[in-house]
Amino acid sequence: MAAPIEVVVSSEISGQMWNSCVWDPHNGTTLTTYKGGSSAPRTLGFLGKDYIISGVNNHPLIHVWALHRQEQQQMRIVCPGLVTALATSPCGNYCAAGIAERLHVWHVSTGKLVAILSRHYQNITCLKFTDDGSCLISGGNDSLVLVWSMASILQSHSGISARLEPMYVWSNHSLPVTDIYCGCGGLLARVVSSSLDQTCRLWDLSSGQELCCFVYDVSITSVTMDTAEYRLFAGGINGSIYQINLFSQAEVKGRVVISESETTDDEGKTQTFVRHSKQVNCLSVSIDGTMLLSGSHDCTVVLWDIASRQCIRVLNHKGIVTNAMFTQAPIQMFSTVNKTAMPIKPFQRSSQTDSDGKTHSLDMRIKHSIQLESEDMSVTQRRLQECLQGMTDTDRVTTSQLQEECRQLQTANKNLFKFAVKELLTHSQS
Repeated sequence: MAAPIEVVVSSEISGQMWNSCVWDPHNGTTLTTYKGGSSAPRTLGFLGKDYIISGVNNHPLIHVWALHRQEQQQMRIVCPGLVTALATSPCGNYCAAGIAERLHVWHVSTGKLVAILSRHYQNITCLKFTDDGSCLISGGNDSLVLVWSMASILQSHSGISARLEPMYVWSNHSLPVTDIYCGCGGLLARVVSSSLDQTCRLWDLSSGQELCCFVYDVSITSVTMDTAEYRLFAGGINGSIYQINLFSQAEVKGRVVISESETTDDEGKTQTFVRHSKQVNCLSVSIDGTMLLSGSHDCTVVLWDIASRQCIRVLNHKGIVTNAMFTQAPIQMFSTVNKTAMPIKPFQRSSQTDSDGKTHSLDMRIKHSIQLESEDMSVTQRRLQECLQGMTDTDRVTTSQLQEECRQLQTANKNLFKFAVKELLTHSQS
């Protein structure tokens, strides 16, 4: 069977029939499926040209399937927590996962944990690599969008104790970030972020400046652009999809976007795609820019003709659609000849060894972290330092007590954040 140039890959939350499915966008037929569990939102992707990978919903696991094998048992990789977002580098050498508020980066062929980055204050919701793999972009429930340099991450070699600062901290959103789209051009790319604060913000990656802010009358749950970056598509919590022609007129810093479907002229007004009855979770545009793909809470994936905004085809699912995207099908996906795939090993769950292979205990790693970060120390680390300084040979604080102290401080931080958001919304409504 000859592989089609472009296919649709989707996953849904129930996992009754399969974990992920590959569809032919031209006739809606199923080409192949990958079974085992269900994929969490924004965790499905390809690992190079050899594997398909996804974070498991409600379990601290990552599932990996080899593309050149059919009817296979997936490889299971145990993680230190639930995977809330996952992305792989374009070269397939690195895998990044958001686990709670921490960002884990692994080297795929060795399974080595390259770094654990702790800069978000709430759960990470979305991750994206630039098309050249030079930067990693993360968004979270703390309303922050962070841009990380992969060169700095790989040079740190300090594991969990590294206090690596991001290239940019974009904090203009006021509510959780729901999706990120990164365009073409590497460090010259443009980035779009969407948020529950009813805005989409367009950023310039080279300068770190915000180029434009689009304000909607509903919360935005997904965002994408076409390949030429001429149109921006935003999916709302109400099921509508809004299209903006970016270069039809000069833009200003802020622009109010209304949701009325009758604004259909070609001079830059908003155009709306109406079909879904519930929130839109994922959006993707075909390579040629003629078709739009949307996945929703209403258990459907819809293919749209962008020029006419008409529904071309509906792909029904058994549960809420968690991931859906257009992608070029690797030849291994439909090949009947078994080929040697890129090696992959289980990922390390913690950074416990140094270059000499010696294992360090938890309290030694905490002391090392305190020494490196004495000038810029978080509240949690200060409390841990006080605990460590108060230890004696006869009265030592156990590891479980330190972990419990960390959990209490993290809970207090989350409660404080929720209270601040509630107060902000209350004052804005009044």
